[in-house]
Amino acid sequence: MLPSFDSSPQHGVFWLEEALADESAPACPPLAGSATCDVCIVGGGYTGLWSAIEIKRLKPETSVIVLEATACGFGASGRNGGWATSWFDELDRLTGRFGVDQGVALADRSSDSIRQIGAIAEEHGFDCDYRQEGSLWVATSEAHDPAVAEVARTAREHGRGELVREVSAEEAYEMTGSRVARGGLLLTDSAAVQPAKLARGLRKAALDLGVEIHEGSPMLDFERTSPVKVRTASGTVEADELILANNVWMARLRELRRAVFIVGTQIVLTEPIGDRITEPWKNGLLFGDARMFVHYAQVTRGGRIAFGRGGGAISAGGRVIPKHFVDPDTSAIVANGFRSWFPQYQDVKLTHAWGGAVDRAPGHLPFVGDLGKHRNIHYGIGYSGNGVAPSNLIGQILARRALGVRDEISECALVSGPPGYLPPEPFRFAGAAVVRNVIQRSENREEKGHTPGPAGRLARRLASFSLPR
Repeated sequence: MLPSFDSSPQHGVFWLEEALADESAPACPPLAGSATCDVCIVGGGYTGLWSAIEIKRLKPETSVIVLEATACGFGASGRNGGWATSWFDELDRLTGRFGVDQGVALADRSSDSIRQIGAIAEEHGFDCDYRQEGSLWVATSEAHDPAVAEVARTAREHGRGELVREVSAEEAYEMTGSRVARGGLLLTDSAAVQPAKLARGLRKAALDLGVEIHEGSPMLDFERTSPVKVRTASGTVEADELILANNVWMARLRELRRAVFIVGTQIVLTEPIGDRITEPWKNGLLFGDARMFVHYAQVTRGGRIAFGRGGGAISAGGRVIPKHFVDPDTSAIVANGFRSWFPQYQDVKLTHAWGGAVDRAPGHLPFVGDLGKHRNIHYGIGYSGNGVAPSNLIGQILARRALGVRDEISECALVSGPPGYLPPEPFRFAGAAVVRNVIQRSENREEKGHTPGPAGRLARRLASFSLPR
């Protein structure tokens, strides 16, 4: 059954519509003329704003200018699924790559970042619909069972078992009203947010702390000098330190072109049906599966279901393309996924559909690094679809590095630069298209009861393939 959309052909982003309708905030006009500051930040999303806030907390006298191409939160920060989750589902990957001490410490810090969202909303008086009810992560095929079991085992092994509770198929149904789960885990530290309200709230917090923000000011280029010089269409900024926090748009830089792969993700949204949705899901519980092309869902505070899926449009050469944002074909697939998960809502209209671009990195974890011989240009990238809470930690790291603070946060294992490099074009794009199609077919077959075939197993390994640094 194909979806019934009431939205405009542009597929408006509901999160942004709702956030801006409720907002009464000061304007942040475009940069005009020449300016100087201690730290310039390019990007007014989560990473850039958390970096600015952390700089002001550590050294309030520091002058900070944020340059945002459109408006704060209009990129991935205002378009995502609103999942504030930690890395405890990645704990085996963290400990295997960085060692037990660093791996557990990073998972703990990512969990603390979830609490930081609630804390800053309270401190600066904004509402981002923060609800810490946990996330239900389920197996929808037999192929998922080992991964789900491994997450529970690893958490217990490292003394974090209280954050993970095993859930049966029947309990998952009682919690969500969906029969798709064979069983799963409740990750108790997760929180739901309205992502655009969070981005606009961080904008408010940054302004409260004295950060100078210029929206409508896309960076055209920058000089790798000391001080660094940043040019926009109507002005320039000269700064001692530069933080690049413009997410997927950094993939065009020569040092990062082969460090991340850009892929789309799409979300559909229902009309309000809160009176038909079971508790505790409608109270903020997140609900998703263990597929590589993950399904993810939450119920908004207004009683709508936002349902998304990864694995959308891909692009060559690190380019961001229109289909990352408006992709009717993938939106229809996501809509059909929603109908499959919730057949009881066949009569419910889907009023919105939108997309965004994801910076998928080898290793599935973000990384921080420096550019240029002066080491005064810092960047954080590679969230791989999980950036709502981890962006707080990356912002803490970037702020400290820009200020010259050396501690266990600024020197943590994520400060590594690219962990590996993807193959060069045209092999990367062609290979990614084949791998994506094979994985998609394999996952669809697995959910019908088939065991993973050799092609599907190989494609999953190739999805994480990278060349040595």
